[in-house]
Amino acid sequence: MWPVSDKLLLKSKDAAALLDISRTLLYQLTVTGEIGPKPYKLGRCSLWDPLELKAWVASGCPAREQWLRMRAAEKKDEENRN
Repeated sequence: MWPVSDKLLLKSKDAAALLDISRTLLYQLTVTGEIGPKPYKLGRCSLWDPLELKAWVASGCPAREQWLRMRAAEKKDEENRN
């Protein structure tokens, strides 16, 4: 089994462990939009990108609306540089 940091996508248990919170709190914060990154849905399974979770924490854990604006601005800046 890969270490959490090597996985491409994390199940809720691993995403919660990465953030040092419970799975219940992870789901509550996801539903309320307090966690910026949205999970990917594969059937009934929610999966989180560990790199995006780490970037979100490094950015100060903004709420989803602000996080999405920040990511869009980063993407636009990157497109302008190319």
